[in-house]
Amino acid sequence: MLLLSLMFSDVAGRERKRVGLVLSGGGAKGLAHVGVLKVLEEAGIPVDCIAGTSMGAIVGGLYAIGYDAASLDSIVRGQDWTYLLGDKVYRHDIPFPEKEMMEKYLISAPVWKRTIQVPPGFVSGQNIYNLFMELTIGYHDSTRFDRLPVPFACVASNLVDGKEVVLDRGVLALAMRASMAMPGVFSPVVRDGMVLVDGGVSNNFPVDVARAMGAEVLVGINVQSGLRDEAGLESVVGIVDQIISFLGSREYDEKGLSLALYLHPELSPYSAASFSREAVAAIIDRGEQAAREQWDEIMALKREIWGDEPHVATARPRGRMARDTFQVNRVIFEGCDERDERWLRSIAGVRRGEQVTREGIRRAIARLYGTGAFARVDFKLSGGPLPDLVFQMEGKPASSLNVGFRFDSEELAAVLLNTTLAHERLRGSRLSLTSRLSMNPYMLLDYSLGNTFLHRFHLSYAFKYNELSFYDRGVRSGNVSFRYHRVELGMSNLFFKNVNLRAGARYEYFHYTAVLHAGDPAESVLVRPGGIFSYYLQARLETFDKRYYPTRGLVLQANYALCTDNLYAYDGGAPFSTIDFFYEPVISLTRRVKLIPALYGRVLIGNAVAPPMTNYAGGTIVGRYLPQQLPFAGARLEAVDEAMLVTRLQLRYRVGSKHYLSLVGNCLVQDDSFFDLPGGDAVVGGLLGYSYDSIIGPLGVEIDYSGWTKKPGIYFNIGYYF
Repeated sequence: MLLLSLMFSDVAGRERKRVGLVLSGGGAKGLAHVGVLKVLEEAGIPVDCIAGTSMGAIVGGLYAIGYDAASLDSIVRGQDWTYLLGDKVYRHDIPFPEKEMMEKYLISAPVWKRTIQVPPGFVSGQNIYNLFMELTIGYHDSTRFDRLPVPFACVASNLVDGKEVVLDRGVLALAMRASMAMPGVFSPVVRDGMVLVDGGVSNNFPVDVARAMGAEVLVGINVQSGLRDEAGLESVVGIVDQIISFLGSREYDEKGLSLALYLHPELSPYSAASFSREAVAAIIDRGEQAAREQWDEIMALKREIWGDEPHVATARPRGRMARDTFQVNRVIFEGCDERDERWLRSIAGVRRGEQVTREGIRRAIARLYGTGAFARVDFKLSGGPLPDLVFQMEGKPASSLNVGFRFDSEELAAVLLNTTLAHERLRGSRLSLTSRLSMNPYMLLDYSLGNTFLHRFHLSYAFKYNELSFYDRGVRSGNVSFRYHRVELGMSNLFFKNVNLRAGARYEYFHYTAVLHAGDPAESVLVRPGGIFSYYLQARLETFDKRYYPTRGLVLQANYALCTDNLYAYDGGAPFSTIDFFYEPVISLTRRVKLIPALYGRVLIGNAVAPPMTNYAGGTIVGRYLPQQLPFAGARLEAVDEAMLVTRLQLRYRVGSKHYLSLVGNCLVQDDSFFDLPGGDAVVGGLLGYSYDSIIGPLGVEIDYSGWTKKPGIYFNIGYYF
């Protein structure tokens, strides 16, 4: 026993050469580092310091605080990279007003001091940075990186003077984020008077940095591919990748010759943007394969490090690894108005002294960021064994300029313009002007005032010019032209995520020019202009994960309005009422096949009903032609009885990642009385459609048919609905 102890003591005390690990940048290709590390660990190669750039900085930084190759493999394969590499917020974390903004406009530019603000990058890095903070819990306070379990440094580039910056102290997650800030794609990191971007611009393979850290034996992993041809330069990522390859093409081979072990995995045809689940798995495997092909060289390096004498493999240093659950002391909000803090605390749902999970923090950040009031929301755990949870928020301009575009086979082109002027995102007054330029243009002027009780009061005026064709059992029966004015005073629950409650009063004025009947072109029916006062209640629950191509969730909506012509009666008698409802869930049959049933209808109650409130059915979108029009595939704009009920069933199949085929069948039942609907007149219809989820909105074509039309119709559209 004594002899064994002496042997281990002698081995442990024996000096060996200091090993430095160098990890190059390369975007998604940098995930090959994980595969190589598996083999190095298996071979027993120690790592005494790490220098990395971009993705090499991310892998290297996590390896330096104790994550082993197996843990990194699990983390990398389990991420939703599309979500991480964007500023996306899951739809259920976004309040209704923000959802409506996102799903109508192609361009939304913040306005500050009468100037449109152009962001410094397409992506702010909100989601990827918070992942780094999650994975580095225990290292959120500023520190020197040579005090990490494995000394570490990474490289960024300073846009101010164009020089290389070696990051070897500070907040670890922020250093990793700065090193991977690809110019033009990710917003740079501003720190100490420097504007930091991807280190690959200045030093993508930091061998010299590792040598300066005292490394005597250098192991380098270069994942950068050769130069691309013309076909590979069709995207921003491809161009930046090419620039980095070009800048370092001569240095890679020269630096590789100076290394004790140089690994260069073959990663063609993958690029810096190859973050699909299949590509990530293949890239990791390519890294492991390349290392195994150099197994003899790895074992020779092992002998160089340890000599020919037996040695005891030392375990990798373990740092303060991120736990899933921990208790916090205080919950602090930085960067927000003190008047909003109480409300933000209720939104975050995290309280002092409570047990907090990483998932809980993730959800709190999503809810805070989802309000749309902040350009970024980060967090840190600061302090000792009972840390403070600090949410760090950066406000963004409340005013904005928004532009939308749409084209379809009925109205041709339509442009939506919106200007919103406000001083604060979460409270105070807001003035919004929206104009739709099309065959049936409209204008909406809305003034709203928010308070701290989760409500927003608004006063609005809308004008719309309508020229519509009506159909009777598929045959065009007439044309109507009228000007529509509406004044509305109401209240809404602005900050409820998935529930929106509205109540108020409105006055609608209809100024008809004429109604022309197709049966006799000379015949016209003049309709007396008139107005309707109504009091309304609306409730909407929506949990769709996507508006246009949902894969889960439901919509449940109910509306009620009491209509008069003098605030208390209609046409000298009792007022009449309108009730409509809409229910539509998504049922997932497989990953690609979704079943979407729907049940909806509208009922008019009263002895006298104003003609402008008549029920209509047609099209595939609620309110496509008139506010009260309900969808019915196979028809355009058909007037129906006082009570109508529609059942619809859609079978949708996803082809690839963005192509969709749909088969829809629906049945409409109508009658003068709601209670007689079971025996009312019925008609069936349906459509076959194809749609593509394009960058400018849905692009689709539909062929429909119904018992009314008796012949197929074709409809084409591109862009978001508005």
